[in-house]
Amino acid sequence: MQHVISFVEHHDVLVVFLNVLLAQSGLPLPAFPTLMAAAALVTQSRYQVSEIILAGVAGCLIADLAWYWSGQRYGRRILGLLCKISLSPDFYVSQTETAFTKAGPWSLLFAKFFPGLSIISVAMAGVTKVFLPAFLLLSGIGAFLSVSVPVVLGRIFHDAITDILSEPLPP
Repeated sequence: MQHVISFVEHHDVLVVFLNVLLAQSGLPLPAFPTLMAAAALVTQSRYQVSEIILAGVAGCLIADLAWYWSGQRYGRRILGLLCKISLSPDFYVSQTETAFTKAGPWSLLFAKFFPGLSIISVAMAGVTKVFLPAFLLLSGIGAFLSVSVPVVLGRIFHDAITDILSEPLPP
């Protein structure tokens, strides 16, 4: 476990960026614990909280742009693909489409807090041809909020998190 802590301490920003990028791309990989741990280990690493947040937001925006352009290019077919890979396809896509229809592009502000809603909302923004600067602004604010919450929690509970991370694994 000490090797993992050492690696994260030295490569916080890269670990955060890749984890958030992969999670926002659709892999079932939680970014929340990584963001909390990276923020808790800030006092032991050479990175600052602002760099961790910037890396997380960059990972979110790159993945979001890929889904947005996929939605623009492939339209409803990309939604069909997302429907096929979801656990409850009909409910998942119809609920997200309903939420996006009601809230419009503003749903991008809170979509990242709900698993699965983020990708569909971003793809829907592409399908409905949301103006790119508006998409980037709303998605960027949503990314900042969704990355900042676990980072702030990691800083608040840094003593408990570092204690847990530094405990030896049972045999």
